[in-house]
Amino acid sequence: MKRSALFTCSLILAPAGTGLAHPEHEFMAGLSAPSPATVLLITSPELVEAWKPFAAWKKKLGKPIRILSTKQIDDRYEAKDLQEKIRRCVRNHTDHLGTRWIILGGDSEPGGKGVVPDRDTVHRTSFGDYDHIPTDIYYLSKKDWDGDNDGVYGEWDDDRESIDYPDGDVGLGRIPVRTPADVKSYTDKVIAYESKYPESIFATSMTYTCTVPDAFAKLRTSWDEHVSKAFPGGTIHRFYSGPGAAGALSPDSWMKLLNSRESGKIHMHGHGLHSCWILDNDERLTASHLARLNNENAYPIITTVSCFTGEFDRGKDPSIAEAIIRQPGAGAVAVVAPVREGKPHFADLQRDLPLMVKEGKLDGTTRTMTQFWENGLGTKVSTGAAIMLVKAGLAEEARKSPNHHLCACELNLLGDPTLSLRATAPRTPMVAAPEELPAGNLSLVIESDAPHAIVSLMDSFGLYAVQVSDESGNATFPLNVLKDSTITITVSGPDYNAVQLEIPVK
Repeated sequence: MKRSALFTCSLILAPAGTGLAHPEHEFMAGLSAPSPATVLLITSPELVEAWKPFAAWKKKLGKPIRILSTKQIDDRYEAKDLQEKIRRCVRNHTDHLGTRWIILGGDSEPGGKGVVPDRDTVHRTSFGDYDHIPTDIYYLSKKDWDGDNDGVYGEWDDDRESIDYPDGDVGLGRIPVRTPADVKSYTDKVIAYESKYPESIFATSMTYTCTVPDAFAKLRTSWDEHVSKAFPGGTIHRFYSGPGAAGALSPDSWMKLLNSRESGKIHMHGHGLHSCWILDNDERLTASHLARLNNENAYPIITTVSCFTGEFDRGKDPSIAEAIIRQPGAGAVAVVAPVREGKPHFADLQRDLPLMVKEGKLDGTTRTMTQFWENGLGTKVSTGAAIMLVKAGLAEEARKSPNHHLCACELNLLGDPTLSLRATAPRTPMVAAPEELPAGNLSLVIESDAPHAIVSLMDSFGLYAVQVSDESGNATFPLNVLKDSTITITVSGPDYNAVQLEIPVK
C-alpha cells in the first residue's frame, strides 16, 4: 500500500459477483451520480475553453458542470432577445435537468453586450430619477418581468404581476471575468479555496469595518443578534472610525488586514465608487492597492454595502469588486455588493431611518448581507444558495414596496455560487491506496477519517460516481474497471480541504 501524506483513508478491494458494466456515457444506472448539469455555466464562445479546467475541478468535487455558450443558447431557444433565451434555458435546466446552481461566467456591458449580458430593470432611485439596474435574478424567474410588453422590464407600476423572485432552491452567482487570463486566475483561486484553505482561525474570524458612525448600531445588531448566533464558533473584530477607534481605516491598514491571513470573512460598511472603496479621511482603496496584496491561498469572502462597488455592467472596467476577484493569487474569492447606490432600503424611510441610527434596526441592504452570513454559516448552504434564500425571504416585502424590490434586484453575488462559506477550519483527510488495481469486477471500499465527505470516483474512460461517506468515513463503489485506465478518487466537503489520488489499472 502507498500512503499519501494528506490522507488517513484506505482503499480495500473485494471481489464482487456482478460488477456494473462500464458506461458508454458519463453516468450509469446503479451508481450514485449527480446530474451532468448539476451546475450550468453560461459564458461567451470565446471563453468556453478557458472554463474547462474549472469545470473539471468541480466535477471531481461532485458538481458536474455543463458549459453552454451564449451562441449555443441563442441558436437553440426561441425568444425576442438573448436575455429571454438565457432565462428560458436556465428554467429548462432547473425544472427538468436537475440543475442546482447557475454560474454567469463573465461580466456585462451596456446595451445588452458583454460576456453574459444582464437584464436591465427600471427602478426609481433615491435621487428621484429612474435608473436601469442589472438584475441577474431575472434569469431564475418563471416570468418575463414585462407585463405590459413594452420592452421595459421590472417596472414597479406596470410589470408587478409579471415579476417573480427566487425561491431559494437554486443558487446563482456571476463570476465577472472578461478574458481567458481572468478565468485562469479565478479558477486557481477556487481550487486553492477548496483544497488549501488555511487550517487556522482564518475560517472562524470575521471582521466588520465601518467608516459611517450612523451605522454602528445596526452593525451591532447584525453581529450580536444574528450572525453570532448562526456562527457560535466565530469571533468578531471591529474596525470602526470615531472615538476609541484603534486607528483610521486606511488603504495600508486594510491591506494589512488581508495580508495577515487572519480573517476569512469581512463586511465593509462605508462609502464607495465604481473604482474604489472610500475609507477614513476620504482615502481611496483602488486597484493599485490590490496589486500589493500577498494573501495567496487565504482568500476571504467579502460583503459590502458601498455604492457602485459591484457595478459589473459598466463599459469602463473593472469595478473594485471585480478587481479584487480577478486579482491573481491574491484578493477575495467572492463579493456580495450593490451594482448601484447600496442605500438603506426601508418601506418607510422617514419612520425607519432614525430607528436604524438609534436602535440598530436593519435596513434591507444590511439585512441582506447579515442573512447571507446567517444562511451560509448557520445552515451551511453554498454562497449562491445563501444569497438566493435571502432574496426569497425578501419576496413578500418586495411585492409591496418598490424600495425592497430595488434591494432584491441590485445586490449580487460576484463569485462562484457553489462555494461553501467555511464555518469551521477545515482539515485535510488522509488516504491509503493500493499501488494499482486489477481490471474487472470490483467492490471498491474507501475507508477514511472523513465522515459525511463527498467521495467521487472517476476513470479515464468516463466512469463517474459520487457518494457521501458514512459515519465512519467509508464509501463503497461496485464497478467494472478497464485495463490501462486510471481511477481518480477525490474526497472533499465543507469541513475538508479536497484531496485526490490516482490509481492505475493494470
